[in-house]
Amino acid sequence: MKGLPPALLAVGAAGLSSFLGGSAIVATRFVVPEAGVLPVVFLRFAGASLLMLAFTLPRAGLPVKGADMPALVGLGLVQFALFPWLFTSSLALIPAARAALVLSTQPLVTLAFAVIAGRERLTVAKLAGGLLALAAVGFALSDRLSDAGLHAWRGDAYMFGAVVSGSLYNVASSFALRRHRARVAGAVMVPVGAVAAGVALLWQGEAGTISQISATGWLALAYLMSLGGAVTFFLWIWALEHTTPSRVALAVTLNPVSAAILGAAVLAEPLGWRLVVGLAGIVAALVVVNWHVIAAGLRNRPGG
Repeated sequence: MKGLPPALLAVGAAGLSSFLGGSAIVATRFVVPEAGVLPVVFLRFAGASLLMLAFTLPRAGLPVKGADMPALVGLGLVQFALFPWLFTSSLALIPAARAALVLSTQPLVTLAFAVIAGRERLTVAKLAGGLLALAAVGFALSDRLSDAGLHAWRGDAYMFGAVVSGSLYNVASSFALRRHRARVAGAVMVPVGAVAAGVALLWQGEAGTISQISATGWLALAYLMSLGGAVTFFLWIWALEHTTPSRVALAVTLNPVSAAILGAAVLAEPLGWRLVVGLAGIVAALVVVNWHVIAAGLRNRPGG
């Protein structure tokens, strides 16, 4: 890993974060029947928050100036409260494959916001990469798309709201991370989401279902708190700290495909050849967008 350009490492971190996010979807689907969506979301964020604080406080504390705290809290509410709520509301109305296809527009929306904010320049490679990744996800999941009914537009609207909120977070946090390192920003933003989920849990009166979780369910939750939570969130934030928002957002297209592949391995769901082709298309899109970074890295290798 030594000697690789930071931007390329960041893309790898975003890809790993998205892959782990896909595994978190599988783990969530495993434990949700026992406890319900909101308790699982709260426990995941609460556990991830404790882990991130335990990792951050002994090393650096939370050196966040009072003037910066509202921005980090706002970002936490957008990404770790509003986004999960919109995402979950969408999945309650439309099939997962259809929701994943809408979610895969996030790289293009993030690119648009980044260009408007002056954070990035619009290039043919970035636009082509976003379109290729969207087409790859659509192809991979095309055999799973089904008629979601007359009110499917509501589910689409919720998921596109998640796309917009996630895209705004990607761009805005890239500015905030110029002032605070990823582990410090994450140790503020993720607990904000946990508090919001806890308030919603108490408001809905669903906390009692936590006692119904089995031992295997708690194992799934332990994964959701750690690799599927703290590590996933940190890698995404770290990636945003080290490269442009559109390059990070492109990795989100790995999420539904990895969830489908892992679902086949863990939940015995069908695995078709379309998923393999779609995964190859997403990897190709990542290469297209990051080709100049990859080429620079190859040129700078010892003996290269």
